[in-house]
Amino acid sequence: MSENVEKNLWNKVRKVLPLLSMVPFLRMVAVCNNLAFGKVDEESDIDLFIIAKKGRLFFVRSVITLLLHLRGVRRHGRKISGRFCLSFFVDDSFLDLSKISIDRDFYLAYWIKSMVPIFDDGIFSLFIKKNAWVGDYFDLSVKFERKVFEDSFGGKTFCNKFYSFVFSGYVGDFLEAVLKKWQIKRALKKSKKADKDASLIVEEHILKFHNVDRREFYRNKWIGKYGFDAKLTEKKFLSL
Repeated sequence: MSENVEKNLWNKVRKVLPLLSMVPFLRMVAVCNNLAFGKVDEESDIDLFIIAKKGRLFFVRSVITLLLHLRGVRRHGRKISGRFCLSFFVDDSFLDLSKISIDRDFYLAYWIKSMVPIFDDGIFSLFIKKNAWVGDYFDLSVKFERKVFEDSFGGKTFCNKFYSFVFSGYVGDFLEAVLKKWQIKRALKKSKKADKDASLIVEEHILKFHNVDRREFYRNKWIGKYGFDAKLTEKKFLSL
């Protein structure tokens, strides 16, 4: 059953990828969390990690949110299963995620190691270099195979380039400023209602909206099962 669910979720990724590839100033989209881990069920959504060009973070988030909402595939409210969760964006000046890591962040390390790029203009290799620190968490004697999405886009499309030109300069700067002010205002309202376990970061170079931050839970579970200094392997992590 889980294999069929996983296959269906990847098919949904395949269907929206041409739409995502048209978004101007988009540099990378990667599938992360449970679908990338291969741990899904009928209630699972599709988590995306997105990198935008510096100075266009809020613009990119707005465009992607609008497109997937109009397509009827964006996660919101109680509409979760099989939909796309748009909760983590950074720009290309904020690639080193150690800046937001917690002590002994086993979950973030595995999250980075396992993410599957589906659109990449070439920045993914730099992202991996900036996060080379995750290697310290892994048992290097055990080979880790990152999943590969065979239908991924390896470069910018004509539409991406065209709209990037249209919305560059003053027009793009104006829209970015307006969208930034609006989104920060909404995020501040949301943060006041957020649970203590939430992880909300709204800054110039990073947007992170996780209603439940599972990192401490997984860290404690890992240490309780394997010990403080144990090294990560795929088998061990997925057994948690």
